[in-house]
Amino acid sequence: MANYLGTEVVHRKIPILLTIIIVLVLSFILFMIGMMIGYGVLHSPLDVFKPSTWSHIFELTGGNK
Repeated sequence: MANYLGTEVVHRKIPILLTIIIVLVLSFILFMIGMMIGYGVLHSPLDVFKPSTWSHIFELTGGNK
């Protein structure tokens, strides 16, 4: 498809909004996997999703001040 200037118009196969959503979802999934690997070195990887784990981490780092 050519316009009056002789340049070709290219349409995206995947819309920008869909691309942004895909990137955000993949980033979230990879973040969760990274947390499981990092915490799983010393403990059970699924314990990273327990609220008690996070409250303990906040107490250790002084986040509850």
